[in-house]
Amino acid sequence: MKKTKINHIKTVALVIGAAFLLAMAVGLSADQSGSDVLAKLNLSPAAAREGVLDSLTSGFIYNEAAMKAFKALPAASRAALVGAGLGWIKNFAASAEFADAYRKFREKEKPLPPAPHPSADDEIKKMKADMEKSIAEMRKNMAAMDTETKKTMEGVITEMRAQMERMTEPGQRDLMRQMTEMSAAEDKKRHENKLKEWEQQYPADSRALIKKRINVFLAASADVDYSAKLVSRGDKMIFANGAYEQKPSEWKLCYRAGREATDAARAFAKTWLAELDKI
Repeated sequence: MKKTKINHIKTVALVIGAAFLLAMAVGLSADQSGSDVLAKLNLSPAAAREGVLDSLTSGFIYNEAAMKAFKALPAASRAALVGAGLGWIKNFAASAEFADAYRKFREKEKPLPPAPHPSADDEIKKMKADMEKSIAEMRKNMAAMDTETKKTMEGVITEMRAQMERMTEPGQRDLMRQMTEMSAAEDKKRHENKLKEWEQQYPADSRALIKKRINVFLAASADVDYSAKLVSRGDKMIFANGAYEQKPSEWKLCYRAGREATDAARAFAKTWLAELDKI
């Protein structure tokens, strides 16, 4: 899938399931406009709005600078910031501007229908033309061959012409027609499967996708161990508990954000999900 490139945004696998990360990455604001903090991050409101669509459709977004600024805040301020950021995102996600942007994105991602298959007669005609071309090339090369090799090549050409004649027989035409129909049916089935995947990945109603992201976030953040210890390994910090290193990136980001911020995001997400379920 094509990802939108936003200035100063590095996309990696993170929690945007409920737009939690976006609240930190591009919605880092305590007011509705967010203009002051967005300016500090060198992000325009347009880029922030674009980031909502990108994160919602891809499930990935992260800004290291924004995370550092977020982590520097007191725990209580983090929780308030997440609530404000998610509120901004929620309002934008309900806007006509977002609905139109999502519709255009979804249509662009729609699988193209398979190219039409040529008829059996057209396929036979093409095959015969290709064989004639090969025969002409063989005859051209035969000029430099010895007598014995030329004799062998003439036999090959004779067999090719016999094969071309057999192509016009009713049985061969029927077989070619069946093969063409089977190939077209397989292409159609593959396209139908791709359409189903597309529908699941990008449902027509963006609210269904928002619900999906929220549920992913709630599941990933349900069992975060905020008391987990980190140890140094080379130039990296890893979890002392090896099992935690296998946790999804969403889980790890919630750990980094802290209990207060994650709890605030989970509370907001649950309320938002309940509202969506009523629609």
